[in-house]
Amino acid sequence: MEGHAPARGQLRGTAAAAVLPEVSRGATGDWPVVILSGGVTGLGVLRAFSRAGIRAYVYPALEDDVVRRSRWFAPLPGTGVVEKSPTPSLPLLERILAESGLERACLCACGDDWNRLVAEYLERRGDRFVSVVPPLAALGMLQNKGQFALLLQRLGVPMPKTRLISCAADIPELPESDETFFFLKPTDSQSFLERFGTKGMRVRTAEDARLRLAEVTAAGMSVVLQEYIPGPFSDHYFIDGYVDRHGTIRALFPRRRLRIYPPDFGNSTSMVSVPLGEVTGAVDTLKRVLGQVSYRGIFSAEFKRDARDGLFKLLEVNARPWWFIDFAVRCGVDVCRMAYDDALGRPVPSLETYRVGATCIYPYYDFFAMRPLVRSGRAGWGRWVSELSRALQPIACWDDPVPGVVGLTQVLFGAVAHHVTRRRA
Repeated sequence: MEGHAPARGQLRGTAAAAVLPEVSRGATGDWPVVILSGGVTGLGVLRAFSRAGIRAYVYPALEDDVVRRSRWFAPLPGTGVVEKSPTPSLPLLERILAESGLERACLCACGDDWNRLVAEYLERRGDRFVSVVPPLAALGMLQNKGQFALLLQRLGVPMPKTRLISCAADIPELPESDETFFFLKPTDSQSFLERFGTKGMRVRTAEDARLRLAEVTAAGMSVVLQEYIPGPFSDHYFIDGYVDRHGTIRALFPRRRLRIYPPDFGNSTSMVSVPLGEVTGAVDTLKRVLGQVSYRGIFSAEFKRDARDGLFKLLEVNARPWWFIDFAVRCGVDVCRMAYDDALGRPVPSLETYRVGATCIYPYYDFFAMRPLVRSGRAGWGRWVSELSRALQPIACWDDPVPGVVGLTQVLFGAVAHHVTRRRA
């Protein structure tokens, strides 16, 4: 696949990429990576850098974080293990970097909050610490779903029916929809999920929407009203990739969702990599959007093919590493190494090939996604075990086995404890 140079759009932001003049490839070890935020995403990023021989540190080091089980884990110098994650802020970022004792490092943010802070930090300074992240203006357009909807409407690209709402008067009635429903979609997904435990609120009537909107606004948050595109889970596609500091798309990695949990507003639990030709329309849309906001850095875009008109509708663009980044890396799309070389001013070659037909399964969540399929006779546990034996996993892997072993042990212990509790009751 050849790299593509997105057309420069109207939105311009102050450069958020601190990039050094080209550094000798022999100096890789002189530039460690600071991974901001752990979890499944941080684990995948840590593994990618470590396998490439690049020293990486993680902040914060949470006591119960899966990333701490990795054989490559090391906390950021000057910090220790904590029970609760600190609230990300620019003063905090400046302090931990100053106290780390690191003379220089490449920053890799794995959460929306940290990504914004890195962009802000680099727009102020960028001497000892470097990174390639989207401009703050681009992050504002992509992370806020209200601004994102306005952007897509202005560009005229395929998208779900979306209405911006700020008060009950904005919902006189629900728009017409064919064979589906509407839901309240948060403008800030991360905060909304922490507060309400879901990625969206399904509404059946205008009155229902107004009541749920009151709950959201009372919590100091905002939402848009969006149509849920009908169709099976397998109509969901993701395109992951990398845009270098010059605005050239260097990698595209499409994958198709096979299962999801929880239904409707959950995360993928099983997926397969697909040929780029299967998502041609989606790629065209993605190029327009990334070009319009002068994007650069790692991304993961979500689409759903609408069977009613055959179009790929763009749902969102994650402007950072994502849960299944290790899947992309092990399929030959090492966006982490691309970001590292790019930040150090080195050339980033365009990715030509990747592994097609590879599957990835998150066993714990996929078990719950499988249960209704097994009950209905559409699938069997024997087939699932066979699929699992061939699939890559986001936690378990042979060269870093402890996170998977500990995770399995915790799941089995929890299942036994639950069973014993039920029997006693």
